[in-house]
Amino acid sequence: MNTCWRPGYVGVLLAITLIGCTSGLPRELVERNDHAGLVQWYQQEATVLRAKADQMRAMADEYAKPAYQPSPKETRTELINHCLRLFNYYTKAAEEAEALAKMHRERSPAIP
Repeated sequence: MNTCWRPGYVGVLLAITLIGCTSGLPRELVERNDHAGLVQWYQQEATVLRAKADQMRAMADEYAKPAYQPSPKETRTELINHCLRLFNYYTKAAEEAEALAKMHRERSPAIP
């Protein structure tokens, strides 16, 4: 069976997709200058992005296993590189979200 489509992977990918579709910077937090709310929002975004990065790393590891046989349209190396590019993208995005959370935390000294 193709490792990518095991029921567990499909569920995780679906959850990540749904979370990704619903997240967008809450305009009302920006309009209210709500730094505490923005800290929380950016921390949640970083958590979601780290989960996506972990999923991409796990997929790359699965593709690297000798038992995995890619379809004739792609090579193992292409699949692994694709997953690693996404892993790097999500990791960098998580770091940026964490940096923004830190910035908003510093702007509001009452936030622990």
